[in-house]
Amino acid sequence: MKILKSILAGIAVITALMCILILLCALNPKITEKLSGLVSRDAPQTQQDEVSQSEEEETFTPDEEQEKSDSETEEASEPKEEPEEEIEEPDGESRAVGPLDMGTPGEAQESDVVKGTNGYEVPSESGVNVPEAVSGKSGYQPITEKSEQLPDVEDGEYVSDLGYGELGDGYDFDPLFYPYYAMLDDKGKHLYRQIFANANAFNGAFQPIEAVPVSEIKNAIMAVYNDHPELFWLNTAFVCKYDKDKICAELELEFSIPRDEFPKASAQFYNTVNSMLTQVENLSNYEKELRTHDYLIDKIEYDKGAAMNQSAYSALVEGKSVCAGYARAFQYLMQRMGIPCYYCTGFAGEDHAWNIVALEDGYYNVDVTWDDTPGGEHDYFNKSDQDFESTHVRRDLSINLPICEGQRYRSL
Repeated sequence: MKILKSILAGIAVITALMCILILLCALNPKITEKLSGLVSRDAPQTQQDEVSQSEEEETFTPDEEQEKSDSETEEASEPKEEPEEEIEEPDGESRAVGPLDMGTPGEAQESDVVKGTNGYEVPSESGVNVPEAVSGKSGYQPITEKSEQLPDVEDGEYVSDLGYGELGDGYDFDPLFYPYYAMLDDKGKHLYRQIFANANAFNGAFQPIEAVPVSEIKNAIMAVYNDHPELFWLNTAFVCKYDKDKICAELELEFSIPRDEFPKASAQFYNTVNSMLTQVENLSNYEKELRTHDYLIDKIEYDKGAAMNQSAYSALVEGKSVCAGYARAFQYLMQRMGIPCYYCTGFAGEDHAWNIVALEDGYYNVDVTWDDTPGGEHDYFNKSDQDFESTHVRRDLSINLPICEGQRYRSL
C-alpha cells in the first residue's frame, strides 16, 4: 500500500508541474520559442536542409508567376544563334562561316543551272512538251560502251598485242566545222585523231594511244561520231577492254556493213550526195540551206525499222530513217556546201537529234525530222534556243555548241 501511495503522489506532482508550465507558456510566449529552439538542435540534419531549401525558394504573387511563365516561354521559342565555324582555306587563311543557306524550297539555286562552255543554259527536261503532231518522231541512239575487264596477268600490267593501228597525226580539224574536236583536251584530241583514222581505214580493233578510263574514251568516240557524218558505217556502240586499273587497253569499233560491201555502199552514197549538190549551185547560203531542208523532207520517209537508221546513208541512199539519219544527212550536205552545220543531240520527249547551222548573222536550230509533217514543213526550221526550250533540251557534249540567237533568217 505504501508503494502505491508513493506512485500516485509522484503522478500528482508531475501533473501539477505540467499545469504550471502550460500556464507560464500561455502567459509568456518567449518561453515556447526557447523550448522549440532546444528541440530543433536535436533534429536530424536532413530535416534542417529541407527547411533551409524551402526558405530560400522564391515566392510569387499570381501576376508575378504569370510574368515568369511568359518569360520562360519566349526564351524557349527564340532560336539559338549557331556558333561560327572556322574553315581552313587552301592558301592557309581561314574564314568564318555560319549555317548553310539552303534557299527557299522549290527555288533553283544558281549552282543548279547547267551551262555549256558557250553559255547555253540547259532548260529543265521536266518542262518539255512534245506536240502531238511530232510525238514519237525520234529514234536517236546515244553512244554506248560495252566494257569488258581483261583477265589478270601475273607479271604486272596488261600489254595489248593489237598495236595502235592508224595514228591520225597528220589530221587537223577546223573547229568551225568540227566543234566537238575543239571540246576535248590534248589527250582527247590525240584519241580523236586515232579513232577517226582507224574508222576511216575500216580498222575496228586497236590499242588506245592514250592511257585513259572508259569515260574519256567515250567522249572521244562521241566527238568523232558527231563531227563526221561521212563515216556512215560507224555504229554508235563500241567495246572497251580495260585492265585492273580500269584503264582502257583495247578498243573495238563496231561497223554497220561488212568491209567487202563498203566499196559499193560508198559509191552509192557519194553519187547521191554529188547529184544533190549540183541542184544548189550559185545560191546564197540561206537558199542552199532551205533547198537542202526541203529536199530531205521530200526524199526521206520516217521509219523506225530502217536499216542503218543512225547514219546519213539510210536517209540519202535508202530514203528511210529516223531523226539521227535526217540530221546527219543534213549535216553532211551542208558541210559539203561549206556551211558550218552541227549534229546536236538531246531530249525531246525521248532521245532525239537535230541540227545547229551557222548563217551570216548567227546560229539557228533546225529539226528536219519534225518538219517532215504534212502542213508543218517549216515549224522547226531556223529557230532560236528560246523557241526550242519547251521542246528540245541539249545533252552531253552538245550543250557546248554555240548559242542559237540568229534573227534575220528565223522562221516565225
